[in-house]
Amino acid sequence: MYKWPVCPIQGRQLKDVREEDIFGDFRLCNTYRGGGGYDQFPKILCDRKPYCPEEDYATQFVVQLYGCPLNCPYCYVTRDGVLGEHKDYTAKQLVYWFRRSGTRVFHLMGGAPAIYLKHWPEIVDRLDYTEVFHSDLLLIECVYKLRTLKRLAQDNVMLAIDIKGVTPLDFQENTGRRMTPELKNLFWKNFDKVVESDVNFYLTFTNPALHYLERFKNMISDRYGRWALDDHFVIKLVDYEALKDEESVS
Repeated sequence: MYKWPVCPIQGRQLKDVREEDIFGDFRLCNTYRGGGGYDQFPKILCDRKPYCPEEDYATQFVVQLYGCPLNCPYCYVTRDGVLGEHKDYTAKQLVYWFRRSGTRVFHLMGGAPAIYLKHWPEIVDRLDYTEVFHSDLLLIECVYKLRTLKRLAQDNVMLAIDIKGVTPLDFQENTGRRMTPELKNLFWKNFDKVVESDVNFYLTFTNPALHYLERFKNMISDRYGRWALDDHFVIKLVDYEALKDEESVS
C-alpha cells in the first residue's frame, strides 16, 4: 500500500493557521471564514451536485503533501510547509483521520498534490457518496494518465484546475518557473486528458494578467467549448503573515 508523504503544519505557515484548526498532522479549513470569494468550492459543488446545504461542505479536512515543482512567491503554505519534515500515511490511515474530523470534504493539497495523481484512487475508493474528494491540478506536475483520471470521474470527486499564468511572463512571475515549449505542451496535453476523462472540474486563475485573461479564456473555449469555463473565478492574492519576512527561494 502506498505511503503518502504528509507535511504537518510547520514553520512560517503556523503564523496564519489558528491553533484550534490544527488536527494532528492535518488541519481543518472553513473556506468561508474569510468572507467567501477566495475559495468558492462549496457553492460550485452544491450548484452542480445534490449535496446541499452547502454549509455542510464548507469545512475541509486538509492533507498537505510534500513537494512542488514551482516556487510561487505568494504561497501561504511556504517552503517550510511544502518541503519540510513529513510523515508517511497509508490511504486507510488518512481516511480514518478524515472521518474523525467530522467533515465531509477530503482536500488533498500541496504543494502540488497531482505529483501523486496515480495514487488518488486509493483514497477516493474508500469514501462513500456523501464524502467528497477535492484536490488541485496544475497541469504541469507530471504526465497524467487518462485511465487514472477516468477512475476519478465520480460524482463525489471535484477537482480545481489552477491556471498560474495566462502569458509566459505571467506564469514566470507567479511561479518562479519559465514556461518552456515543453512545459506548455505538457499543460495542454494534460488538459486534453482531463476533459476527455469526464472528471468533474472547474478553473481558477491565480493573479492573472487581467488584460490577457479574456484571450486565454477564449483559447480554452475554442479548444473545449464554453462549458469548460463554467464556475471559473479569479483568485486574488492575500497578504499572509508567513510571507512578510520570507526571503525568495530559488
